[in-house]
Amino acid sequence: MTTPITVVATDAAVRDRLAALIPTEAYAVTTQSPNELGSDMPQLFVVSLPGLGTPEEEVIQTLRAEDATANIPIVIVSALPMIDLQAVPYASDWTIAIVEEPVDGQVLGETMGFLLHPE
Repeated sequence: MTTPITVVATDAAVRDRLAALIPTEAYAVTTQSPNELGSDMPQLFVVSLPGLGTPEEEVIQTLRAEDATANIPIVIVSALPMIDLQAVPYASDWTIAIVEEPVDGQVLGETMGFLLHPE
């Protein structure tokens, strides 16, 4: 059985690029823009974060604020300086990981696997 994953980004090309890096034999990948998140929650989100104060960051903050979604792991994909990303309040959450752009597919896969199976 495949694990449901949702890739979130405003830019459709970014959503498609990130989704293409995720192995479909292990994961059922859907893509959504930040303003169209559905009610069916995946087991993990991959969120492209182009900047702070963006709709993507709002998605992360909303997911962490809601009890029903607070523990769903999130992989943040970003080219922002790591110092900026580590300064945001949600970055210290054990269910959050950061993968730098440009994304290496193997690193993304390993990071997703770690968040889904941390033991």
